[in-house]
Amino acid sequence: MDDSTTTNENEAVDPTDREALRRHLEQFAGSDSVTADADGTLTARFSSSTHVSIDPDGRVQSGMPLHAFDGPAERLHFDHGDGEFHVVTDEGSSYTFRRP
Repeated sequence: MDDSTTTNENEAVDPTDREALRRHLEQFAGSDSVTADADGTLTARFSSSTHVSIDPDGRVQSGMPLHAFDGPAERLHFDHGDGEFHVVTDEGSSYTFRRP
């Protein structure tokens, strides 16, 4: 995956950039599905058991039936066209969250 920002269909986002992150989460999940906690953690909730949260330090936590993720992100890629959100860690591993 390319580190650069390409198009709105596959855009790289710094996980600590709260404004850009909120904008992308709202596009990804719907504006009424995104909430902000007092500590700045942004959460997109899809159902009672499916969500993705990103704290101000860039730690991503997801709840998804049959798989989940909890770890720091170096960068995030939103592929709005395919309904996917990719977490890339500083170790080079990745996690994909697909919009239910």
